[in-house]
Amino acid sequence: MSETCGNRGNGRREFLKTTAATGVAVGAASRLLAAPQPDNNFPLVTLGKTGEKVTKLGMGTSWTLSPSFVQAAIFSGIKYIDTAEGYERGTSESTLGEVIERTGTRKQLYLVTKTHEYGRIKGEQAIHKSLEQHLEGSLKRLRTDYADSFYLHGMSGRQIEALRDPDMKKAFEKLKKSGKIRFAGLSCHDAMLPEILEAAAEVGWLDQVMFQYNFRFVNHDKLQRAIDKASKANLGLIAMKTQKGAESFPDKIDALKEKGFKKEVAAIKAVYQDQRMQVVVSEMTNRTELRENMGAVNDPLTKKEAMLLEEHRLKTANMYCHGCGHLCETAAKGVPVATVLRYLRYYTAYGKRQEARALYQALPAEARDLATADLAAAEKACPFGLPVAQLVQIADHRLS
Repeated sequence: MSETCGNRGNGRREFLKTTAATGVAVGAASRLLAAPQPDNNFPLVTLGKTGEKVTKLGMGTSWTLSPSFVQAAIFSGIKYIDTAEGYERGTSESTLGEVIERTGTRKQLYLVTKTHEYGRIKGEQAIHKSLEQHLEGSLKRLRTDYADSFYLHGMSGRQIEALRDPDMKKAFEKLKKSGKIRFAGLSCHDAMLPEILEAAAEVGWLDQVMFQYNFRFVNHDKLQRAIDKASKANLGLIAMKTQKGAESFPDKIDALKEKGFKKEVAAIKAVYQDQRMQVVVSEMTNRTELRENMGAVNDPLTKKEAMLLEEHRLKTANMYCHGCGHLCETAAKGVPVATVLRYLRYYTAYGKRQEARALYQALPAEARDLATADLAAAEKACPFGLPVAQLVQIADHRLS
């Protein structure tokens, strides 16, 4: 079993360590969601070396956004909003821009946007020109003249050298000096996340990192050490995909529901228990989810929830992809198994069918050539016993 996927009991205990739940009333969650001015009493944290005060709960925007809900989230007190040029083909940025301009709330928000277009470009001028071009498009849609932070989006292990490229550093410094961005960051849910986090901590010019982190990852030794290193470097640490693996497995979860367990709420509470994480970015589409997430910020994970969440983790550990693609993909020789199964999760668990299909069909032909891939070897390489061959075939059928 790989170091990344090895057991780490101490990490799990730290991750799920609870404070006494004393029935604290969650006032913010019960307030009217549409108010004349945003609520300034929402819990704030300092975002690493940026020194900025932001809300512990951040709003993700990769879904189709409702303007009324965006306004409700802002007036509930959320200050941290994460978006990207590619979300809903730019319409997410456009919707945000319209609401922010109409409500006059830009200066009260910490606004992050991202671009995928980097890595293959070389030379300071070429890198700067490309980044600036994509940033300008985002700023136009967002109806603002600056972003609080600008990310290299979806960084993979093969792109890690971009972080050490002095020309990339200079390009971002130039964007900062122009006033078009205040801070620099990256996002990642790649199998080489630990290595990327370590590099981000070492290079010095990055201010924050958003990465996949949830109750499933507490036993990854290498990841936990990388998070420690990033935290000591005072990077702003933002968790995403906190609900990964919280999908319903009726035969595994119904008994827990009878005990009063709501896995989605417990999953986000568990991430808040990790004091290294400053912000949790959550995809929210309605006011019920907003209220629940607001409550999770204030209401600690109880001992009962921690116990039931751990029971859920253990019962369902072999039912979802853990993202350690460096194991199965090496064996499969061609098919990016972890990526394909992530797209399948978008389709089945998140309901993002069109986006999942578009992402899958955008993969190179050899990445979708199942006939020549050794899926049996990939399945054998999975340390969690997933039916890899079957899942990849299902993904190909649904996403082609």
